[in-house]
Amino acid sequence: MKLSQFFLQLQLIFLLFIALVAFWQRHRIKKGIKELTTLDEAPLPEPSPHVSIILPVRNEEAHIDNCLASLLAQDYPDFEVVVIDDGSTDATPARLAEWRQRDPRLHVYRIEELPAGWAGKAHALHTGAMLTQGEWLLFTDADTRHAPQTLRRAVAHAIAHHLDLLTLFTDTRLPGAAARLLTAIGATLLAMLATPGEMRNPHQPTRVLAVGQYLLVRRSAYLACGGYSAPELRSTFSDDLTLAWYLKRHGCREDIVAERGLVFNDQWTTWKSAWEGMRKSNYGLVASSPLLGVVLGLALILYGLLPPFTLIRQLWYRRRLARQQPQRQRDHLSLLMRVLAALALFFQIDTKRRFEREYRLPFAWALTAPAGWATFGLLMLDTTRLVLKGRGATWKGRTAPPQHRAVHPLAFMGQALERLRAGKGSVRGLSCRAHYLTGLCNGETLSSSFLVAQRLSVPDRAGSRLAALARSTHTQGDTAAH
Repeated sequence: MKLSQFFLQLQLIFLLFIALVAFWQRHRIKKGIKELTTLDEAPLPEPSPHVSIILPVRNEEAHIDNCLASLLAQDYPDFEVVVIDDGSTDATPARLAEWRQRDPRLHVYRIEELPAGWAGKAHALHTGAMLTQGEWLLFTDADTRHAPQTLRRAVAHAIAHHLDLLTLFTDTRLPGAAARLLTAIGATLLAMLATPGEMRNPHQPTRVLAVGQYLLVRRSAYLACGGYSAPELRSTFSDDLTLAWYLKRHGCREDIVAERGLVFNDQWTTWKSAWEGMRKSNYGLVASSPLLGVVLGLALILYGLLPPFTLIRQLWYRRRLARQQPQRQRDHLSLLMRVLAALALFFQIDTKRRFEREYRLPFAWALTAPAGWATFGLLMLDTTRLVLKGRGATWKGRTAPPQHRAVHPLAFMGQALERLRAGKGSVRGLSCRAHYLTGLCNGETLSSSFLVAQRLSVPDRAGSRLAALARSTHTQGDTAAH
């Protein structure tokens, strides 16, 4: 009897916690959607800055024609398209050769061998940046299609707002069941880490969002901090978030906007592509801390399944519960458990629905929220399994290299620890642990000399000044355009 009461009380505590988290997620999604803005209708300066569009491709014969046709049709006055063929083995090289003969603005470079310690896409993007001279760099993907006015409006917006990085939410189509089940879950987790308003705030250097299909970066800011050649970024499979995180930590100004009808792409048409795509995105986090992957995986499964399980159990096993507890206590606990489970389930479904409304999905898909959270938990555990076995996540036939010891998504916790440590500077006993946790959350490589020196793990002030100096070279022209 006492043991059953203990488990019921434990379940009640879990349900309370899940309901609070679900309510917070709903609040974050509402906040993020409210803070989204569109591109300004700002004029371009005269003359317009040269833009280098960098397109990494690897076995993209199914998408390359549509992508290049849309990129070369941009109405921007001064741009080039640089394609980095990252060792394609299908018909992609032949298609690129045909396109190269049609338009002199298209340049193609091929990478035969990937250097050790690099992820394929990060290396291709950095190679493209080094081979071009554009004042702005546009990193995009081969599975995208661009409206003719996209580049012109994006560059004008970035210049008018004195930005170093601008990223766009694409007009994504979710044709597969896996994409419809998991995309909203991943977006909710990102919303818990940052919202568009927090990304625009320069005083929150660890709060970032990014969409890899469209990253417009000021070249001087990219070069000032090293870009993808930085040790933290070379091996990453999450090339969009890590670049935005790294640039903002070095003092760069960033923005994210959402506007329909500019950039289109189809997201994960099969279960295999969705699973591999999500797994590669989570690999950097789990590789840095396998224990965190296990905890998060189990927590997400519990988060998704406990509310519906509780409601079903209360409905079907009511008589059995009545025999185990006094009537009054049973009514009190069962009612409270039903209320908490129903609230948690409502918040989960409403959160998923708010996101999916932006993608014009039927309401029925919002009802799959519990299954989506549980599936994402299994995905985290599967990623952790690869890490513990010494294997990397795979993408396009390549395995992820060893990851830099950084937990970028938890960097905002490093700020909180810094404030806590600053308030307790006189407490020497906590100093070493505070340094360790702060550095871990901020993505620092923690050497023994670092811990011995008891140094603060804060964004690199020298790097911040360097990025600001690089940005200032265009300030006068940007101000005149504005």
